[in-house]
Amino acid sequence: MICDSELKLFNLSDEGTVYALQTLIDISAAYALVHRYLSLSICVGGLLANFMHIIVLTRPVMRKCAINRILSLMAVCDMLIMVSYIIFTVRFGFAIDSSNPPVGYELGWIVFLMIHVVFSIALHTISLYLSVVTAFIRYKALKTLSSKWMRASSACPIFLLTIIFIGFLSIPTFMVHAILYADENTSLPDAERLYTVGLSEFATVNRCFMFKINLWLTGIMFKVIPCGLLLFFTVALLLQFNVNRRRRLEITSGKSLASKKVELHSDRTTKMLTVLLGIFLSTELPQGILAILNGFYPTDIHHFIYLSLGEVLDLLSLINCNACFIVYPCISSLYRDTFRKTLKSMKDSLFTKQKSAFYRLTPKESDVFL
Repeated sequence: MICDSELKLFNLSDEGTVYALQTLIDISAAYALVHRYLSLSICVGGLLANFMHIIVLTRPVMRKCAINRILSLMAVCDMLIMVSYIIFTVRFGFAIDSSNPPVGYELGWIVFLMIHVVFSIALHTISLYLSVVTAFIRYKALKTLSSKWMRASSACPIFLLTIIFIGFLSIPTFMVHAILYADENTSLPDAERLYTVGLSEFATVNRCFMFKINLWLTGIMFKVIPCGLLLFFTVALLLQFNVNRRRRLEITSGKSLASKKVELHSDRTTKMLTVLLGIFLSTELPQGILAILNGFYPTDIHHFIYLSLGEVLDLLSLINCNACFIVYPCISSLYRDTFRKTLKSMKDSLFTKQKSAFYRLTPKESDVFL
């Protein structure tokens, strides 16, 4: 790291600390052997899952609700992240010798690397904030069924405002990074030289003040605040569930079959929302805390944490990209019914095309063969 800090997080003279860091490095090296295969499998499966997710959410019966439209936009963001990560994994994972990595890459691939990193962070943050919005809309809908937030027309303005907000916050990430020469052979033309990504001069002045500011901004605005908002609205939603349940029991005494079905659905929804919240907090909040710590201890966090856990953090983000497809069908009976009807329609359509092709190829009785 170019940024040296007077603050040291780890005491390297302590044997216990050295042993713990070495264990972390060894575990990271062992996981690195399978990461590219595991991440590629998750991305391919995630693309198929999110594609089906979008098809279901955009059916006429589903797209009348703002939440479903927002969820489909989240799935688009997640798919773009996974497409980018597949290209990254193939080029910077499978296409290089890990035992003897190159010192740099062609300019085009370094440009892609910068775009991949910044846009993946931005798209993932957009998806995270949209999750907060869906929790807020569910809460408002429980309190008032005719809430304006449930209108389908509100989805696009919310999405556009989120893009503008996150896009503006992502500008410093571009500014603190720069494309640098990776080799020292100045006699070669620029088209034949190798490049890498490093910190810009703007980021390194005054003991990397702007670089640290960007890390704090990323950690707080991109991770900690959306996780805190998601926790707040999910808890508020669960409390409102409980209030509605008590009111329903007071009216129906809880003995009718309809009230029992509603109670069962509410319990399942509560459990699934809790699981979804747990997934988001466990995958996103640690990354925010690490980014904030990286602003205080850039050398130690970069050398001993990010270089060791970077691929694990990528894996957590990829898992998060598929969370909605796994959890949402468990919450919504309408989603499950639409999913089944969509699969049946696709199956019938495929069977009809195959049957039509078969009859086109099957000879008629009037055909004459010599």
